[in-house]
Amino acid sequence: MSAALALSVGLARSWVALYILRLPLDIRDARRSEIDSDLWEQQWLAARRGDPALGTAIEVLTRMLLGIISDITWRAQAGAPARQDRSFRMNESMNESWYMRGLLALGVVLALFLIVTGIASIADAFLDSDVGSGMAAFGAITVLAGAAVAAGLLISRRNPLLGIGLVTAGAITFAAAWYWMLVITIPIGIALVAIAFFRARQTGWPHGATPRPSG
Repeated sequence: MSAALALSVGLARSWVALYILRLPLDIRDARRSEIDSDLWEQQWLAARRGDPALGTAIEVLTRMLLGIISDITWRAQAGAPARQDRSFRMNESMNESWYMRGLLALGVVLALFLIVTGIASIADAFLDSDVGSGMAAFGAITVLAGAAVAAGLLISRRNPLLGIGLVTAGAITFAAAWYWMLVITIPIGIALVAIAFFRARQTGWPHGATPRPSG
């Protein structure tokens, strides 16, 4: 197995391990087995066709990104019976589950990556006159997109509408600025909006919670 393919498979398995956290053991084992079988079959078919390892690695990563929303939805459905069977309940308006904290951290890390990338692009534009103002504009847009996503994710529990709106705006701006990578940026953007949405839902929004005033 090539390094790129091993990395993609490892990322896919790590994502599975993240979103099945705190589920009953039998459900976790069944989901892991299902994904491992799917990954093995994909690699086996690629090897039989003689596909390059790098192409297979990209396919694995793309399938993982495109499936993020389905995985989050599956996790919410799988976790509901387990929560009902517990003898006690945590107050979800005050406490976030570990898997949601992990998703939030993942989203914030991505937002910080955009901010750092944007700042680096702006610096390149100033240091290299051949790059031109286009790179500076790209950098500024990327920084704004990352800042909007980070801020939206962090406030999505306190102010769901504003938080989800900021994440959506940042995701759209990110996809537009990185238009040559739409096959990746669109699924990532959808996943970021979904994280903000599910964080807001933990407070009972839109039925049982009122957003706090921002002022």
